[in-house]
Amino acid sequence: MVESDMVSTMHGCRIAQMKNPLVVLLLLMPFMGSISCSAGRDETSNVAEAPVEVVFTDAKPSVAELVRGLLDNARKDPSSGSRRGELGMAYEIHGFPNAAYTSYIQAESREPTDARWPYYQALMLAKQGFHEQALTALDRAIEIDPEYGAAWMWRATWSLDVGLNGQAEEGFERAKSLGLEAVADAGIARLRLHQDRPEEAVAILEPLSQKARYPSIYQLLGRAYRETGRVDEARIALARGRTTQPLSWSDEWEEEKRAYEVGFQARILRSQRALKLDRIGEALTILEALIEEEPGNPVVISTLSSAYAKSGEITEAFLTLRRALRRESVDYTVHANIAPFYENRGDHDIALQHLDRAIELNPSVAFPHTRKGLLLQKLGRYEEALMAFENALGTSADDPHIFFYAGDVEALLRRWDRAIYRFNQSITVDPSFTLGHLNLGLALARESRFSEAQAALERAKSLGTHDGDVVRALSYVARLEKGSS
Repeated sequence: MVESDMVSTMHGCRIAQMKNPLVVLLLLMPFMGSISCSAGRDETSNVAEAPVEVVFTDAKPSVAELVRGLLDNARKDPSSGSRRGELGMAYEIHGFPNAAYTSYIQAESREPTDARWPYYQALMLAKQGFHEQALTALDRAIEIDPEYGAAWMWRATWSLDVGLNGQAEEGFERAKSLGLEAVADAGIARLRLHQDRPEEAVAILEPLSQKARYPSIYQLLGRAYRETGRVDEARIALARGRTTQPLSWSDEWEEEKRAYEVGFQARILRSQRALKLDRIGEALTILEALIEEEPGNPVVISTLSSAYAKSGEITEAFLTLRRALRRESVDYTVHANIAPFYENRGDHDIALQHLDRAIELNPSVAFPHTRKGLLLQKLGRYEEALMAFENALGTSADDPHIFFYAGDVEALLRRWDRAIYRFNQSITVDPSFTLGHLNLGLALARESRFSEAQAALERAKSLGTHDGDVVRALSYVARLEKGSS
């Protein structure tokens, strides 16, 4: 979809209106220009009376139909801010930022008591880097609804970005009081780092990382450790936060826009979000409709099977995959995902057949190789299991678990030097991988390398994720050492 921009002789930031009601409005200038026109003035003034329309070039029919209905609603009730705001949300979610931004301005002019309209303007301004203007719009939203925690988080974050440290601290503290404790504390820690006070950041982040194990918090903790000279601890924390996922928080107003997603792919994403949030009934309703439309879609098949399994309908989860196998074209994920059902029933040969078929269809994906290795290990076919893990590593050498699984098999074969090598590889890939340190310590102890074993287990203990296992391992190593003396 392309939002058409056209220069006109119309004055100011008004929107040109075309006579053909089916083609209708074009925004006059890019979003950057729209913002510059609104900066430094009352953004609710001089607003075009007609609802904003765009020209669709390659939009999907479902999107065009949605927008057409919302436009009709806005025309029928021209004084309604909600109608303009709904239209704006649909425009934004489908990639028409100019139309969305102007619609939010129109919504605010008609419904100045709804904080969402200046709030959405603020978010769009900030995405373009206009943080000062975003803060101005956000202050209007907060004046209307001072109890919305997400607004205070944004106010604090943008204030920090433009160097308003006092305003940032106020915002984080207010967000914390409104229920966003973890992210607000992370924000305060980030502020302390900006203020060159890394020790205080560490004091906030160390307990926080135990309660909220988010990548963004580990990233901040790693930075704080590094700035205090704790290099080894920084390396582990940064490894735990290596996904570089940005700090995020609950935002119900932003989530409201998702209701205007249409199209097949958008509905898949909505079902996956619902499933992740344990809204299983909602996910199933969406997925059962999607499977009727595209019964061979591998993402829908796998997600629907997972949703049934999560709801406790194991038989239906299995049958969803069985039905997919009857189709002329079968994706490798169907074979890979049905294998565990046969494995759990004890039909190991059938499970292996499906895993082999998944590998045949897509040999460059690690997952089927890894699952095959685990099943072969379970069956005591250790050399074959090692070969499967080697094949998995040939496709993906950045997963510490695969190195760990290979090390586990080497340990079962009492090839301690090979086990040590593999466990070392697992913690090289991810220094925060506790089980790698734990099993490395045990393997080292079997080679009578007790001081190294103790160091590995102490590192596992410091990570704080498998305390009981570490205590048992330390006791075992102590007995081994005592028996060897």
